[in-house]
Amino acid sequence: MVGGMATVTFASPLLFYSKSGMTAAEFALIATNLTTTTNKIIEGRVNVNTANAAVLTCLMGGDTSAAAQLVNYRLSNANNLTSIAWVVDALGQGYPDALAAMETGDYLTTRSFQFTADIAAVGPHGRGYRRVKFVFDTSSGTPEILYRQDLTHLGWALGKQVRQDYVLANDKR
Repeated sequence: MVGGMATVTFASPLLFYSKSGMTAAEFALIATNLTTTTNKIIEGRVNVNTANAAVLTCLMGGDTSAAAQLVNYRLSNANNLTSIAWVVDALGQGYPDALAAMETGDYLTTRSFQFTADIAAVGPHGRGYRRVKFVFDTSSGTPEILYRQDLTHLGWALGKQVRQDYVLANDKR
């Protein structure tokens, strides 16, 4: 008890939203300030606004139809994705088990600070190919390279037809 009131804890910000009675707009005002940890950095959160269906399926105990519902909702309601509250609306009454799985932990966010770039560069006339993968972190405000891996040994990244079209276009110059 704190100040005569019982302290209630939640397993996730999504569960807090589900139980709070707040509107999605009200929740969006405080959502970025909620966490279930005292750590400075929260690891392992998935950006529900950008995650693919396979990742969402894993978060919901293997429910592929619930993952498809989230992806479809996202596509149809791009202006309503200001906080994780939209997940409750998207899953609604149709996917209670999937929603419960999402509420069991602090897994979701709508912000990303780490990005991956797979960069392919080609020299004149289709020669001098280089491909590199980078992971950037922008949490400090200035992008920082966390990881760099040369992928040139994997070959052309864009498919055989794109390479042929590129070489033909440059040969015509």
